[in-house]
Amino acid sequence: MATLSGVRTAQWTLGALVAATIAGGFSGAAGAQVDHNEAADVASVDETGSAQFEQPAEALASAQRDTPNPRSAVIISDSAMAGIRWNGALDGFRGFEADDRLESCRRLVAASCNGREGYRPYTALTEIQLLDPAQPTDVLVIAVGYNDWHVGFGWQSRAVLDAARAKGFTYVAWVTYRELVGYELPSDSDIDVSNYAYMNAELRNIVASGAYPELHLWDLNAYTLGVSGWFTSDGVHELWRGSWGVADWISRHMAAIDGRPCPMPWTPTFPQDQTCPNPDPLPAFRGYPDLSGLYGL
Repeated sequence: MATLSGVRTAQWTLGALVAATIAGGFSGAAGAQVDHNEAADVASVDETGSAQFEQPAEALASAQRDTPNPRSAVIISDSAMAGIRWNGALDGFRGFEADDRLESCRRLVAASCNGREGYRPYTALTEIQLLDPAQPTDVLVIAVGYNDWHVGFGWQSRAVLDAARAKGFTYVAWVTYRELVGYELPSDSDIDVSNYAYMNAELRNIVASGAYPELHLWDLNAYTLGVSGWFTSDGVHELWRGSWGVADWISRHMAAIDGRPCPMPWTPTFPQDQTCPNPDPLPAFRGYPDLSGLYGL
């Protein structure tokens, strides 16, 4: 794990394991689903026509072999996502080990500004350079850029990607920027606003070039397009509910990488996805997760 300290191990659910254990514990059961990717019959029939069942321990071991271990993720952000820390929503990171580095006023490469907590955080580039080498399944999440001018974003984003590659990250998730916002850059900037649509387009150009196959875009801009009550009036900084919503969204993306079960259902009454889908397009036909029902907000 490419971390220093403050790693939080999130709780996660293995629906397939529970199903396999319950099914193996009842005589006369017809079998159990032990893997979310394919059906696995735990019952067979001998030459007399009698059903022969695997022992519960065997079914459990089979499910354990087929379920990948939880991944670890280093999450580097500016104040737009630091609300997850400030608003007490770190417990929304579930199903993976989160090393959260969520700081106010962080920039990509240029010197960070003085944040609300009274210091200048490391730039994203420096933060990555200070990490330990990544393990093969480690994920790097980049949620930095709202304090940067779009001019120069192309080379700065590539500098960050080069640093991530040098550390051995084979999966880099870059969170897209919300575009329809009124955010003004910090007072130490020479300009007032940046063009986040331009920055998102540049990220897509990088993906299309094939130069960084480790780069994956997690489209927060699309996911939150129709949401209400998640962000302040500037459209960037999170309200309390938005912090839980974004933490939930990150957790679903982490599960979707390996097709593991979603760490939470969409609502308390919605069947839990045993193969977690990419959450970005889901609000168009599911609406948004029931944060109150899921997390007791």
